[in-house]
Amino acid sequence: MPRLGPACLTCREKCRKCDRARPTCQRCISKGLVCGGYPEQFRFCGIASRGKWRDARAPVRNRGQECIELPSPEATPDEDPRSPHADGSQSVEERRSQSGPVDEITALLNAPQSERLLSHYDSFICPHQIAEIGSSSDNPYRAYILPLAQKQIGLLYAVLGLSASHLGQLTKDPQLHQDTAVEYRMRAIRALGEEIRKSQEETLSEDEQDAVFAIIQILLLHDICESGISSHGIHITGAMSVCKRLLIAEGLNGQRKRAVFFLGNLAWLDVIRAFSGPERLCFPQEIREMVACASSLNFEMVNGCPREIFLIISGVLEKAKEHSMGWLPWDEYQVGLLLAKHKLYSWDPKGRRYPTSDPRWIYVAEAFQHACLLRLLRLIDHAKPAQSADIQECVAKVLDSTAKIPRDSSLLELLVLPFFMAGTDCLPAHSQYYVLSRFAEIERRSEFCNPVPAHVLRRVWDARASQDGNDNANIDWTTFTHWPGLTRQHDYLII
Repeated sequence: MPRLGPACLTCREKCRKCDRARPTCQRCISKGLVCGGYPEQFRFCGIASRGKWRDARAPVRNRGQECIELPSPEATPDEDPRSPHADGSQSVEERRSQSGPVDEITALLNAPQSERLLSHYDSFICPHQIAEIGSSSDNPYRAYILPLAQKQIGLLYAVLGLSASHLGQLTKDPQLHQDTAVEYRMRAIRALGEEIRKSQEETLSEDEQDAVFAIIQILLLHDICESGISSHGIHITGAMSVCKRLLIAEGLNGQRKRAVFFLGNLAWLDVIRAFSGPERLCFPQEIREMVACASSLNFEMVNGCPREIFLIISGVLEKAKEHSMGWLPWDEYQVGLLLAKHKLYSWDPKGRRYPTSDPRWIYVAEAFQHACLLRLLRLIDHAKPAQSADIQECVAKVLDSTAKIPRDSSLLELLVLPFFMAGTDCLPAHSQYYVLSRFAEIERRSEFCNPVPAHVLRRVWDARASQDGNDNANIDWTTFTHWPGLTRQHDYLII
């Protein structure tokens, strides 16, 4: 006997039998209720990174089993939202105009699964995104993202997708991790694209602007949770177009605390991806300076790096990008790098203002200072042997500083980049083992597994171990983050 299809949204929410009448359920009508409609029988598979849908590029109709039943279904990736369906039914835009985004958000928030996923995001994911105040009501991820997600459907999709991916991995639930998370993520990406296109034609409201920045940050966190790699590096570039219009319209100041918070984090993620290739840098230095000036100490609590160090290293990467593009002559480039080197060496972490009174913040600052020095020294001379005294001095500074931060401190979760940069030039086996052990401690604390740092380090160490005993040539870790066949390189998010 052929299947009649899934129950309508309203009957599913009320856990009762549905007569599956089309276009609306007669049981709902008889009880004076609004029928929530039926889901499209497609599963979105365009970005699955693992499992049976790996590398799938098109929506696949279910055969022999029900599709994932998510509220407020939308078009498949290949469907034109403006075109009517072949069977004469309504287009996506017509359905949206009738139901409206508020109804769509309400239906999604009332779905039983949404409550579970939002609770997981609030109670588990949020506390690990910021040091020291993770479980506090002052956590900006609670104060900003969750309320905004109740007004902006794209952000709600992004939060649900991240939570489904993370919870699915923790509970070893492949449907939650591979199917539900992928579909929510696809919906978030489509909503993001619509908002960015809209921003080219009109000025977005504050909620819409901030939702764009928040969606991108959540999508990047989803990438980190899955693989540590953001394919083709498109998300931060999209944020930049909206950010420019925001600055043109009203500038950036302390009055827009929510926007400043999101942009500060995105500017740091932009610097992170530029560590593996300065040409990937997107935010201009003027915007980074404005963000650093307007940001609160939440910047350090989320990202770890002191804002002074952030501005120095981002300026270095800006010059490296200009030189690689042929815009900056070699001699001017080298002068700029040497000046930045002097600034980094002379920067004193003592006497600075830190987010809390915890004395270990100074060790976090020292670790980032010398991690950035390691990147700068390689830009000055990428062939410099790992055995060089200045390289090994920086490695020792990072390892000594981080050794003073115990495993039960939330500050430990900020230190992935310093551990990684020191690891790229660790020579003794015991130092390499120490770095991997600390990565394991971070993963146990946060239960977020970013496989990229350890994977790249092992490739560097293996390549170095295979060198002839008299060969001290540097093994550049960035060669393992570059795909020669790609015009637009992937972003490696080493955080």
